[in-house]
Amino acid sequence: MSIEHDVSYRIYRMMELYRRFSDGLYEEMNSFISEDFQGKMYMPWMGEVEHFDAKGIKEGNRQAADFYKGKNIEFDFTGLSVVPQSDTQAAGSYEVIHRNSETGAKVRALALEVWRKESDGEWRIVRWYEEKGMRI
Repeated sequence: MSIEHDVSYRIYRMMELYRRFSDGLYEEMNSFISEDFQGKMYMPWMGEVEHFDAKGIKEGNRQAADFYKGKNIEFDFTGLSVVPQSDTQAAGSYEVIHRNSETGAKVRALALEVWRKESDGEWRIVRWYEEKGMRI
């Protein structure tokens, strides 16, 4: 299989797992995070860039699953693009729209992820950046 196929498959699986936050699930999502993970996220209403390491993003996913459990939330993903960087690394980008049916709030974001094929043969995220737009 091609790098584009392998990485796209994993990104689509992550997209499915985001939608499962309302079921309180996060463990499989965390299995896609490299121990070398470095991430950043910007939210305009916070006014600063948050930094994450592997431990921090995994805990953040657990907290998100706890927060969204039982709530009616939606994540819509569009525009996936995967660009191989080497035989063992590729960058993926997409747009995500998060809708909270309870509050009516909607947030659009752009995400960039770098996936690496690790020594065990599994593809994991090593770098991630998400830039959120204003709440609508």
